[in-house]
Amino acid sequence: MPLPTAIIFINADINAGIQSTLKSQLHLNDIMSDKEFDARVQADPNYPQNVHLQGLRILVIRQNFQDVTNRNLADVVLFVKQGQATVEKNNFGPPGLTLAISRINIYELLRYNNSQYVVTIPPPPPPQPAPTSLTYGIGGIVVDELVDSSGVHLPNPDNEYNNPDFINRK
Repeated sequence: MPLPTAIIFINADINAGIQSTLKSQLHLNDIMSDKEFDARVQADPNYPQNVHLQGLRILVIRQNFQDVTNRNLADVVLFVKQGQATVEKNNFGPPGLTLAISRINIYELLRYNNSQYVVTIPPPPPPQPAPTSLTYGIGGIVVDELVDSSGVHLPNPDNEYNNPDFINRK
């Protein structure tokens, strides 16, 4: 099964060690500057589609996160600081999922951003309330008594627990 394709933007204040760790952890095909990426998109507007069609994973190092040029083309936008990578929600912020660089993988990043290039496993169904006789029923007359609104099947007040004649019998 091939790895999912991705265009990942990252802040520029990372060192070569973090770049090499990300390259091996995310199985990156290419690392480029934002100027090079923007030039490729300007020369060929279909460049992001070509990256995805070829199954590539590229890392684009952005000098300034305030510049939102082509930011909508990124599948994931990361902000890395002190060994932690934070995924920007919707690629524009606010900060979302935070992972240690040593434990980061492409699947977690893309699933967090609901990418179309990775399968998202559906969440488990919500917990169901505790079963009651009204929801699941126990069948027979008991269920009929519980749902009867006419009052005909009200509990018998003369049962064995509060009937003095029954309690004091010999």
